Amino acid sequence: MSQLQSVIPLIALALLVRHVLSRVRGDIGEQGLEHPSTFCWVAVPGVALIASSIWCLAGLYTGGPVGILALCAASLLCVHVVLDRRRLAENLRARVQCTRLPERLRGAVIPVAALLVCTVLGFLAVELPYNSYVPWMSPGCVAIQAALILGTLAFLYFLFQRRGVGIAIGVGACFLIGLAQFFVASFKSAAILPNDLFVLGTAAAVSGSYVYSVGGWVLLGLACLVLAVGICSLVIPPVAQPGARARRTAANLAAAALAFAALWAGVTLPSYFDDLDVGMEYWYSLDYYRKQGLITTFVAVAQDLPIDVPEGYTENGARELEGSYASSYDETLGSTPEHAAAQEQFAQEQPSVICIMNETFSDLTVLDGESWGYEGPRRYRAMVDTLSDGTLNVSVIGGGTCNSEFEFLTGVSLAYVGDGKYPYSLYDLSEAPSLARQFSELGYETTAMHPNYASNWNRDRVYEALGFDEFLDIEDFEGAEEFHSGVSDEETYDKVLEVLSSSDEPQFVFDVTMQNHSGYNQKNIGRVDQYEVDGVSDYDNARLSEYLGCIDESDRALAEFLDELRELDRPVVVIFFGDHQPALSSIVNDALYASEEDELAHNLRTHETTYFIWANYDVAGNAQEGEKDETSPAYLGAMLAEAIGAPLTNFQKAQLVAREEMPAVSLLGALDSGGTWCALDDEVNRPGAYDDLAQISYLEFASKLE
Repeated sequence: MSQLQSVIPLIALALLVRHVLSRVRGDIGEQGLEHPSTFCWVAVPGVALIASSIWCLAGLYTGGPVGILALCAASLLCVHVVLDRRRLAENLRARVQCTRLPERLRGAVIPVAALLVCTVLGFLAVELPYNSYVPWMSPGCVAIQAALILGTLAFLYFLFQRRGVGIAIGVGACFLIGLAQFFVASFKSAAILPNDLFVLGTAAAVSGSYVYSVGGWVLLGLACLVLAVGICSLVIPPVAQPGARARRTAANLAAAALAFAALWAGVTLPSYFDDLDVGMEYWYSLDYYRKQGLITTFVAVAQDLPIDVPEGYTENGARELEGSYASSYDETLGSTPEHAAAQEQFAQEQPSVICIMNETFSDLTVLDGESWGYEGPRRYRAMVDTLSDGTLNVSVIGGGTCNSEFEFLTGVSLAYVGDGKYPYSLYDLSEAPSLARQFSELGYETTAMHPNYASNWNRDRVYEALGFDEFLDIEDFEGAEEFHSGVSDEETYDKVLEVLSSSDEPQFVFDVTMQNHSGYNQKNIGRVDQYEVDGVSDYDNARLSEYLGCIDESDRALAEFLDELRELDRPVVVIFFGDHQPALSSIVNDALYASEEDELAHNLRTHETTYFIWANYDVAGNAQEGEKDETSPAYLGAMLAEAIGAPLTNFQKAQLVAREEMPAVSLLGALDSGGTWCALDDEVNRPGAYDDLAQISYLEFASKLE
């Protein structure tokens, strides 16, 4: 069958060439040479058949005969229409003249019909190559996408002076977009997002390593384009009188401008997107594209890109504000003898820095563990020699790991980015503040590791943008021992030790673990302690027990890792934190604290994890007696650098001063120095430092995305 499939497009191509040559000979003998534009129209189905032949002969076609037969039939039909297009167009105009339509409307019938049919074909050309979910797409989203395609085709129709070529170019663009999405889905199981446009150069640099095979749905999309070309060839503008040509050109350009204005409004006004619940979960981006449509969802995501400008923001004002905070730090926190000693020691020692973001690690004693017999991760809680440790107030629960990552690595709180946004998926982070880049500039070798697919949350691209020298993904953990949901914590710690032993240069290593990932009904970790929370179902109690069994294993592996570092003959600092609580925490929280408190207090409890900063050497100026210090991920980098005496950026100095008034901030709220939380929109009670840090964070991050 594969050999036959290779022959079919070649036969169709031969028939196409024969038909064209036969027509050319007839024209020369009877009517003269055909209009040159005809050959441009014919070239499209010809190129389509040549491309399909190459795919088949090279063994790059993975579909069945339906796609090939559909493309061949569409190509031959298109050629037939194109070669007879002037006669067919005259016949269509004659039929329209026989209708009862007003004279002024008759001339618009063929172009309007072509626009409507090509809108459908353009829609299919976008969706068919990558989307087998087309029959089940949301009707509202289909309507939005069709309207956007129609607006684009209308704009191009008038821009090209009412010629069908404009419509054909629009449908061609639709197919190319769909084809690009097909390849991205094939290579990365992901959707094309607006921020991908920022890194086209990087994408082009690695594009040669891929194998560009296609399936039958791609050829069906190409067949839609070919059919659209045949239809568009019939849209022939009437010949204008010499004196009216300039007026018609101006009128067409004016109509194009109006169509573009309407299209721009449709793209930039989000109201109807919200009304139709066009949404996005970035971890499942491809699923959302398939259900809502590529163009619809892409536009909705693009509308989500802008970060609100803080009230009264100016670049100079924010820079002066940051400078004043930095000066305040230098005069207070940065002027102590302890800090001076730490700075001197860091300059001499340059300790390696190990950052561990442990998947779903948290201490659920915060959920009234005593009432249901849980005492927390015992080894972790027994640590007494940290530089600092305590509660970490995060912005996410049950997922959104990349957002805790983002906050830690950049120092930018999600409170200043916006709810529902995933910077790893939305933005080019090459200009963002970065701990990795900061330590790289100090001469450190920087390595990120995550024992899963490199494309998850776009880490392959993001880590490079943030300045990591190397990224170790699942391929670098081949044969590693697994626990629960993936490579064990212990294996990642062994890899950290391997990285440390590979060079005498100071290292900055960021380890994102995997083993504790949901779900918690896998029953694959052996016997675990069973916990029972009143008001929680047996099923959820079993899941809770499995989750806590994972935490116990993480606790053991971490303790052993720190013991190995204690024996290591080089200075090492470790910062460890959990990215979020499991989603089932909300079930436990609701059962234990049904209606006793306000919503903010209730939700804050499920957004607490834990952290510590620890060193295997005596850090100058620090007692290392486990100082308790509540905070949030965006502050951790600055706290780490200050604790070990590393050079601080002005942004970090500003953060450390702001922490004096606002010790923690997340998407849920802001904590003041008196220990009281308030919602972010509570302008009366939130700390003054919140607004100042909003200005500075916008300066350091959002302003660089423009």
